Amino acid sequence: MLDPLVVAVLGIAVSLAGAGRPSFWYDEAATISASYSRSLSQLWRMLGNVDAVEGLYYVLMHGWFTVFPPTEFWSRAPSGLAIGGAAAGVVVLGKQLSSRTVGLASGLVCAILPRTTWAGIEARPYALSMMAAVWLTVLLVYAARRDNARAWLSYALVLAISILVDVYLLLLPFAYIAFIFGFRRSRTVLRRFAVTSVLTIGALTPFLILVAGQAHQISWVAPIGHRTIEDVTIQQYFERSPPFTIVSALIVAAAIVLWLFTSAHLVEGDRQLLTLAIGWLVIPTAMIVLWSALVHPIYTPRYLCFTAPGIALALGVCIGALAVKPWVGAAVIGILAVAAAPNYLFAQRNQYAKYGMDYSQVADLITTKAAPGDCLLVNDTVTFMPAPMRPLMAARPDAYRKLIDLTLWQRATDRKDVFDTNLIPEVVAKPLSHCSIVWIITQADKTRPDHEQGATLPSGESFGATPAFAVPHGLGFRLVERWQFNLVQVIKATR
Repeated sequence: MLDPLVVAVLGIAVSLAGAGRPSFWYDEAATISASYSRSLSQLWRMLGNVDAVEGLYYVLMHGWFTVFPPTEFWSRAPSGLAIGGAAAGVVVLGKQLSSRTVGLASGLVCAILPRTTWAGIEARPYALSMMAAVWLTVLLVYAARRDNARAWLSYALVLAISILVDVYLLLLPFAYIAFIFGFRRSRTVLRRFAVTSVLTIGALTPFLILVAGQAHQISWVAPIGHRTIEDVTIQQYFERSPPFTIVSALIVAAAIVLWLFTSAHLVEGDRQLLTLAIGWLVIPTAMIVLWSALVHPIYTPRYLCFTAPGIALALGVCIGALAVKPWVGAAVIGILAVAAAPNYLFAQRNQYAKYGMDYSQVADLITTKAAPGDCLLVNDTVTFMPAPMRPLMAARPDAYRKLIDLTLWQRATDRKDVFDTNLIPEVVAKPLSHCSIVWIITQADKTRPDHEQGATLPSGESFGATPAFAVPHGLGFRLVERWQFNLVQVIKATR
């Protein structure tokens, strides 16, 4: 019983190491806005309008933020804990159907998989969906074996909760079909599995209708194209980590050669586990890609995080086949860990790891340099995505409370939406005329130094052509200090 606990602790440690270093980004700002910056009643009203698909996660995070601060580390800590739970569940699942070696190997692979370590420091429900998917599958195997009312009721309850965590998890019963028909073909198991799954999903119909009605929120998803092949085969599980992808492919190829050309054969338990894992990987992905191609684009690799434990189980079975001695299995997992290290250290844990966003760096600067009563002007027009600029403030709202926010238009709580809206600079000239210091947040200018200070700084090409410069300049403001980050620059102007 210690195996799942040890792997859980390892998974948590791996995921949460360096979790506070990357800046918040757009999606995480949505989590802070929904869960920290409003009451439960305000959150409920928002969910009726947008983001119902994230509702349960937001409620859980609302409770979390009553205990822990909304910093980068503590906002991501629940995801790291969920990764530990997912890795532990993979160990349990592996041992349910196969050997201790396969269970441990699968759990360790789950803990270091690039998609897993990415989800473990994302203040979004992806890691929670992975944990829900794993333990739902554990219950499915248990229910299929015991085949009693209590077991199937437990499966139904966890299935319902899982769908509320991530609506795509309603596809998991389809992924279980091959396993049920292949290895648990008794009439009562088939009937109870089908009835329980259908009734549970049917009971959630009002929720599913609400979510479907808000599908416009993912209108940004790109149509299926040539890049989808790369997304499915590499990005979905390996986070564009070529070393990890190559090593994983070699492990699978070596295991296949072993099974086909030597006396080693797949034992029954490994065959069951592989069938379950492949169904888990292939069926939800195929259904979402097919829907995206024929109906409406909804596929993006991170939405399939809940299938990542399937690749860990498949690799675990292959490692188990290669591990003629315990040290061989340990060596193979060590090689995978080394292969994962470059992506883990340099892509996932750098300060601009999350799509280049620099929300946290800007908030740190405002916290340190700005004084209470200073004015704030946010230039909302940007060329980068996700846009616009205003969500930057939602990620670290406490940093901006001391400022007079001139460009705030409508509050998110009044709009029953995720983010506030922004005024254009032209309409804030009158209140700006009463300010002595204004902090301007606008798009970065790569032609300017990282930091400048002087009596009067040049506007720079990109900023000088905007109303966010023209309006303060017309009122006599001079740019006296400027900081360049990755996507954003912050300017201090006085008069």
